[in-house]
Amino acid sequence: RNSRIGLLRILSMMMVLGVHFVGATFGLPSCEELRHPTSTMVAKDLLEVLMIVGVNCFVLISGFFSIHFSVRGLLRFTTICLVASLTVWAYQWVETGETSLQSLWDAVRVYSNTDLWFVPAYLGLYVLSPFINAGCDVLTSRRMLGMLLVLTFLNVYLGWYWSGKVNPTGYCVMQFVYVYFIGRTLQRLLLQLQRISSYAYFIMYLLATACVFVSAMFLPYAKALAYNSPFVLASSVALFLTFAVGREFNNSIINRLAAASFWVYLLHKSPYFWIKLRNLLLNFDYRFDGIEFIGWCLFLFFG
Repeated sequence: RNSRIGLLRILSMMMVLGVHFVGATFGLPSCEELRHPTSTMVAKDLLEVLMIVGVNCFVLISGFFSIHFSVRGLLRFTTICLVASLTVWAYQWVETGETSLQSLWDAVRVYSNTDLWFVPAYLGLYVLSPFINAGCDVLTSRRMLGMLLVLTFLNVYLGWYWSGKVNPTGYCVMQFVYVYFIGRTLQRLLLQLQRISSYAYFIMYLLATACVFVSAMFLPYAKALAYNSPFVLASSVALFLTFAVGREFNNSIINRLAAASFWVYLLHKSPYFWIKLRNLLLNFDYRFDGIEFIGWCLFLFFG
């Protein structure tokens, strides 16, 4: 009901969509190409690094407010994923006129047969959340910071820096546990963090994003834009605090849009819809130039 955080949830999903519109559709320049960049390369790279924090911010919100585990909540999350999957299946059936029991069975297996990596990863976080919450409740603030250092060592040093199997790029349950714990720690330290203004945190977000941009000139994109990159993490936390430390307000429209935003991910990134969406964007690039191309992309994006 804190609509400032609701706005961040909507923005996070817009960022996820934006990353898919830019990098996943048109590709990104290599670090060698960025040594002699064109304006198009810089624009794509800049958009990508500004929006790469979307997933982390989405999970930070869960950690900050805590997941309250319940069987009903688990069934609700499963139902949302199932309805979205069956919607895609039904659309494909109507459009092609072809279906089978196997395709229906594949659509029903939303956790074990999915290209949406976020879904099973968030399921893992959801079922682990009672244990994480219980641990956080008995830890002092000082010990929480100590545990945060341990998790940073595992996820950033062993995972990101050394490409360790514990968490090489952030597309896993371990990353979600780590970011969730960061969110819990930020909630514990909120009174101290509120001494700094939202504007200052936004400047920190821009500075951290600049570090992500520079790192992309020297590192492969899988590493520079990894969710557990220290620069991406810093950027994510700074943007989250930009919204978290401000005055709360309640707006029912924002709250409803925030609650519905997860559907955008479930529908647009399903393989059947994603191929259509990506081909449409590529067709825009082929048919239009300049402002007209940007206009059609924005029309599709907000649609």
